[in-house]
Amino acid sequence: MSYDFIVLGSGISGLSTALMLGERGYRVALVGTPELMILVGGSSSGILTYHMDEPFIEWSLRTLDFYRRIDDGSILEAGPSLWFSPSEAFVRKVLGRVAEAGLKYKILDSDQVRGLPFKTVEEDEVIVVAELYTMAVGRLFKSILNMMGDLDVEIVEGWGTLKGDTVTVRGENLRGEVIVAAGPWSKGLANLENTIIYKCQAARLEEPKIDYAIIDDVKGYYASRTEDNTIALGDGIKTLVEEPEEAFKPDKRVIEEIIRRAESRGIIAKPKISYTVSAPCIGTGDSYPLVGEAREGVYVITALDGVGFSIGPALAELLVEHLTRGAKIPGELDPKRKIDNKSPIEPVDSP
Repeated sequence: MSYDFIVLGSGISGLSTALMLGERGYRVALVGTPELMILVGGSSSGILTYHMDEPFIEWSLRTLDFYRRIDDGSILEAGPSLWFSPSEAFVRKVLGRVAEAGLKYKILDSDQVRGLPFKTVEEDEVIVVAELYTMAVGRLFKSILNMMGDLDVEIVEGWGTLKGDTVTVRGENLRGEVIVAAGPWSKGLANLENTIIYKCQAARLEEPKIDYAIIDDVKGYYASRTEDNTIALGDGIKTLVEEPEEAFKPDKRVIEEIIRRAESRGIIAKPKISYTVSAPCIGTGDSYPLVGEAREGVYVITALDGVGFSIGPALAELLVEHLTRGAKIPGELDPKRKIDNKSPIEPVDSP
């Protein structure tokens, strides 16, 4: 079977890439299992973050525009968040751009901080209450799939392998330009160098209830209510693995450390764990994603480093504009760039 484009991967990046190509009139094969992603996505925290430096903040705001475009009133939810940062200069730089986008925020003064249930606040910490979006991931995926129903996008169920310029799914060969958007599995599918696979781990808490989404860049954790009505409490503690399949077993010590950090703030106390989750994430040693041509006829959009729901659709748009109109992709995203650092670091979130 021949297509204009074959998209390998049915997460948020693969789905948004296939949708945008279909909307431009191309014949697209989306290879993956969207139904499974809907189920898995239901337990994702689905945070659309803003606490990142340029160009991540711009990608985040463009992603918000994408979600608003497809939202039927049941996908996006705006609510207050608490952001703890060690740098007032960085906070003011980011919030200046957030304000330009029409999002609301307030930097708390000492009196206001004392009015909130914190146990510990360091003297030089900056605390912000800001409007932050979370999304119902399952409904988001369903909405995108429904939109594809009116386009020339064929969903090919199953796991695809890539050899040369041919994608094989359940013995059927598919041909066309290939876009690999398979998250951590992109490393093997596209033979990517300079990528790092690690465990993303979180606890799902039935108790306590919290009134805020929390991003704590000082102590190092996040907390957010999820679609299944639990609290996702997670962190960027990165345990390296060789293969994605190794990442599905949670590490009890990491979970305990995440809970300890949140408890030390006093916002979360006596947590009741519903279940724990662990999944593979992929990043690079310079924290920037990989977007563009990996080799002739094969393109990638991957290494989103745990913030795929914040930046994936914006990066998909960059790639689609490149493929269909020749738009230039920033050099810092080049999949073939040289990256010397071999250790995992957080996405750009400091000056």
